[in-house]
Amino acid sequence: MKLEQRALRFQCGGNALIGIVDVPERALMRGLLMLADSGQYRTGSYRQFTLLARLLAGRGVAVMRFDRAGAGDSEGRTGDQAGGGDIAGAMNEFFTHVPEMKESVILAAGDAAGAAATYAAGDARVAGLALFNPALAQAAPSARSLALRALGSYAPPLLRRHLPALRRGLGMRAPALAPELASAFDRYEGQVLLVLAGGAAGSEHGARLLEARRTRCRRVEIPGADGDFSRSAWREAVAAASASWLTSW
Repeated sequence: MKLEQRALRFQCGGNALIGIVDVPERALMRGLLMLADSGQYRTGSYRQFTLLARLLAGRGVAVMRFDRAGAGDSEGRTGDQAGGGDIAGAMNEFFTHVPEMKESVILAAGDAAGAAATYAAGDARVAGLALFNPALAQAAPSARSLALRALGSYAPPLLRRHLPALRRGLGMRAPALAPELASAFDRYEGQVLLVLAGGAAGSEHGARLLEARRTRCRRVEIPGADGDFSRSAWREAVAAASASWLTSW
């Protein structure tokens, strides 16, 4: 299938944002907008977003990726991302360039998952969320919770069973979704895909918090993978899982 790649420069909140859209010759009605986390640009770690965009576009899925305000080649400050105005601007630009689209999925990595969910809850065009190693838990841990986390890492299985009771005894609460984020997931009615790196710590808790609230949620684990899916075999597994999910409903 013939593909066209277009470089984009669009205005949002007084800032010029930079993006790229991959448009298939015959685009499907469902596209995909990519959101990198705060430590990445539109290419993704190890060019994962670039490679995934090409794979999906080859299957007829239009894909847009962009640098959020204050990141990469886009103007502004990271504080300009608050409220998701740059996501709204990118989504509108995406639909303008691909008029065949009727709906879109948002793919979000790491700490971009919360922004994606909050935005999706207010835009009926967002039919699905693909969350890669989502960072969703509220607030940084206290010194006491860090001590218990370390204890949990090295304690035998029998002792680990009693960690919840230890937390309660110390007056500690387990990390939870922030109220506004919990509300966003409760209001959002679309499909959700969780892609987790089996060898990376940190995303499992966020995934469980989300699964506790969502019944229409598919989980895919990549055994042994690190948080950046740095090996080609891991990236290929992520791409295959994403493409299969995106075209399965």
